[in-house]
Amino acid sequence: MQIWAITGGIACGKSTVSQLFAECGARIASADDDARTVLAENSPTRAAVLELFGTVERAELATKIFGDPAARAKLNSLMHPAIRQQMRAAISAAQADSTQGLLLYEVPLLYEGTLETWFQGVIAVAANRETQLARLKARGLSDEAARQRLAAQLDPEEKVRRADFVVRTDVPLAETRAAVLTIYQAILQSAETPI
Repeated sequence: MQIWAITGGIACGKSTVSQLFAECGARIASADDDARTVLAENSPTRAAVLELFGTVERAELATKIFGDPAARAKLNSLMHPAIRQQMRAAISAAQADSTQGLLLYEVPLLYEGTLETWFQGVIAVAANRETQLARLKARGLSDEAARQRLAAQLDPEEKVRRADFVVRTDVPLAETRAAVLTIYQAILQSAETPI
């Protein structure tokens, strides 16, 4: 089983691209799903976040942290160790699987968390800034809130530069789908012949 990361900026289309890879046959895991798991009822992480922020609701936490780097750092210090523990467990299980295939782990803060060495390769999902802003506004964010979220993350073009493959989502869906299929086939072939 090959284990690759998929990353990209907010509203770049990571979930859409992950779904397209799943349709090709890849297994998908997500650090965002892990974040929900570590905030489950009775977890120590949930208790710590509630104590510090008064909520565990994602939208409320986002409002509190995206304009406040110190608050964001505090939340990350509470969440990230538990999320990493979940990720390590999923990666270990995939490494123990001797079947041919691909586990794609969606990790939005891959480079920010220096997690790229956990994976055999990285796929960056990219869209231009105007597309990201439009998608964030379509989710109900104000222009200011959307820009704050974009500013809080590593420049998506830096993620593109550091990735092994890039999938763009600011193009017609058919082009995105074709890119995903090509990359999926290349990764599977690399199991026999290294890229």
